Amino acid sequence: MRSIAHIRKLVIVLCLLVTGLLLTNLPSRLHRTDIQNLRDHQSPLDGAWTFARGVAVLYGRQDDRIDLVSSSNRRPRVKRALSEQFQCLVQKGKQYWTEGVLPAFDGQSRFPAPNFGDAEDKLADSGWATYNDPQALPSYWQEVFKSTKDGVPTENLVKVELDQRRDFTNAFGDQKATSGTYQAMYFPQSDAILSILSNSPRFKLSQSGVPGKDIAKKLPRMNQRSDLLWFMWESKTEHPERLRYFAMDGITNDVTKPLIKEILSTHRGTQQVPWVERATFDLNSDEGMALFASPNGLSVNWFLIHHATVLGRREPRVTIFNSKGGDPRGEKFCMIWDLIPQGQEGSFGEVEKERKQRRKSSPRRRII
Repeated sequence: MRSIAHIRKLVIVLCLLVTGLLLTNLPSRLHRTDIQNLRDHQSPLDGAWTFARGVAVLYGRQDDRIDLVSSSNRRPRVKRALSEQFQCLVQKGKQYWTEGVLPAFDGQSRFPAPNFGDAEDKLADSGWATYNDPQALPSYWQEVFKSTKDGVPTENLVKVELDQRRDFTNAFGDQKATSGTYQAMYFPQSDAILSILSNSPRFKLSQSGVPGKDIAKKLPRMNQRSDLLWFMWESKTEHPERLRYFAMDGITNDVTKPLIKEILSTHRGTQQVPWVERATFDLNSDEGMALFASPNGLSVNWFLIHHATVLGRREPRVTIFNSKGGDPRGEKFCMIWDLIPQGQEGSFGEVEKERKQRRKSSPRRRII
């Protein structure tokens, strides 16, 4: 009888073990199934972004989970802080590159540049006002431009502000001003644009409570950063085709900024990475593609798509860094795109090697 009782206890313990293993693996299996279901429904270009937003909603609560099963002598690790969104942006970047930019280089883009006519007149027609404010170049950007062939800009140290503060008329009738704002500095002698602030009309309307389905009806025809900065660039130089660097200061976008933090932490072990320790990626890496598809990277994306006939074939590289280095107070996360003409060398050193994915086996639980 005792042997039968022992056998029963052994069977119960084995059943509990099997059940525990199944429950442990079930979330990851469901996770992979849900991801695959979302991927199955994505469409070119827009589908990848829908997928990214869907994942953010479905898995947002899991982002900050800590693995508490680790042994006491192992540092707790954060699980997949942005990995799903990162992979979505990689796929989106590849789609824009293969379906948007490469065809544009060959003169076969299905996204033609909008024809606004004379930039200054069209800016006024869309309710934009222009203001010039002399401004010194921040010291960390001086360090950046020391690495370029023309050195630190000494001319045109003026911040140009575009404010959408006047009422306007679009295809849907008379509209109120959106309060959109773009600030940038233009350096023709250095072939560079430095974008300082970007609050698009679309963003400002969404902040003011306008329903998403109605925003497009309330936008001025000229409203995207890529269009407005390009027309300002054309007005500042006789050779717009020489544009080489597109820099972005103090990135605050709630997709791009966490993405930069994740990449810097992965490749440098910290988010406080000064210019001298910068990380550079080309579009052969997942990191480069993810940054290319980020909301900030899309301005570069559309520059290349809409103005390929002017700029010619380019091989983009992106460099990211932190303006404060080791001091987190007042830090700014920045990126600069080196739009390298075909056959030329990059300005900011060798590109990073693509990160190798490592699978870590989950620690086993001891059953007492």
